[in-house]
Amino acid sequence: MERKKIKFIIWACLFVGVFLILCQIGYSDGDDAFFYEFTHRMSFTEYLSWRYDTWVGRMAAEALVYITFHCGIWFWRVMNACMLVLLPIGIVHLAKITAKIPDYSAGSAVAAIAGYFLMDVMTVGYAAIWVNGSVFYTWTFTCGIYALIPIADYIYNEKRQNLSFWQLAPVLLLSVIAAMSIEQMGAVLLTLEAIGVGYLVLKKRKAPVFFLVQLLCIGIAFTILFLAPGNELRVSSETLTWMPQFSSLSVREHLFMVVLWLVSSFANENCLFLCLIWIAGMALLYEKKAHPAWMAAGGIFTAAGLLGFAGVSFFSDAGLSISDITVCLQKVPEAVDLTAQNWFALIWWSVALVFTFVYLWKAAGFSPDILLVYLAGIASLAIMYFSPTIFASGARVYYLTDLLFLFLILTLSMRLKSKKLADLLYVVMCALGACNFVLQIPVIYHNF
Repeated sequence: MERKKIKFIIWACLFVGVFLILCQIGYSDGDDAFFYEFTHRMSFTEYLSWRYDTWVGRMAAEALVYITFHCGIWFWRVMNACMLVLLPIGIVHLAKITAKIPDYSAGSAVAAIAGYFLMDVMTVGYAAIWVNGSVFYTWTFTCGIYALIPIADYIYNEKRQNLSFWQLAPVLLLSVIAAMSIEQMGAVLLTLEAIGVGYLVLKKRKAPVFFLVQLLCIGIAFTILFLAPGNELRVSSETLTWMPQFSSLSVREHLFMVVLWLVSSFANENCLFLCLIWIAGMALLYEKKAHPAWMAAGGIFTAAGLLGFAGVSFFSDAGLSISDITVCLQKVPEAVDLTAQNWFALIWWSVALVFTFVYLWKAAGFSPDILLVYLAGIASLAIMYFSPTIFASGARVYYLTDLLFLFLILTLSMRLKSKKLADLLYVVMCALGACNFVLQIPVIYHNF
């Protein structure tokens, strides 16, 4: 009971802190002004029909945006504060289920909150603090996390067998919201749910109707999202606005651009999450008395990653230099633009990503679920291959990858047998988060 009180206090403090911050946030002059105008100009059905036909198929997220802008800024402040609390709660709860432990500690709760500070400040700003951005990203991603909890609980908890209609109804709602929002979340949810159902069919020789119905609803919602007539119009418009070369790129040029962007993001914006995966892996390997070479390799990649935060860009500068993402990109990055040092950084982090797959296989005890989540984190960025706003979308596209990697770190920490090692990992997470926040104060001051 005492542990539950401590965790309640932690989450309550997070809500109060976030709410006080959000009380200083209002509507922005850009997209928020656009959404405010058109949600008040049209009826609910008119607005959704207009958006579906002319711009995007994210009907669930668009519906939430309509409701939010009609209910007013104070409604958003309260709801967004709730969502920013529910999101880490859902992640740590999902990690607890997959780690097969009875409950999570107060330390893991604090570490989950530290995830916000481990992110690039622009990622948090665009995806969690910006009014319409928070609805599209934080709210719908939270729904996606909670939509995955029932099937994870059924797979990992053998005693959990009974599923009722009253459990199905809210899960279906959460699933549809997540699947008909940001394409990254929809793709991840559909893939993980399908793999979960496939596992139940192949390994347990049964798949409850509960999950078959959920998977069907996710599939239908995701299909409706992609069949929106506005999608093609949107791509054409955004190609002209943000990247005129997009439609004329060869497969080689297009692939190089995406690989450069993806690898550069892991070398910079997502770097701390990779470093903590390696650190958590080292702790698990130490407990298993694995060959020191594994831990040494993890330590080398971690040290190289942290050098970037000390101002040493040799390992992190892959040659992706776009000074202003708010203007049209007339010339996409090309291989000939890279220096020898850029090529080294690009190759180094490409190797690091491949190494991490093998490293997790070793550290997590050959757990395919861990590897699937890791690949999902990479795939959620790779899906930007199809978008002409790969650069213009900004740091918000890193949000889902950060959340998936946070889940990985917490799951690995909960598999540690030593409470001291786990607590030490949580301290390291909080320390790195604090340092990352302090280093980005000039960015916060300049942009907010």
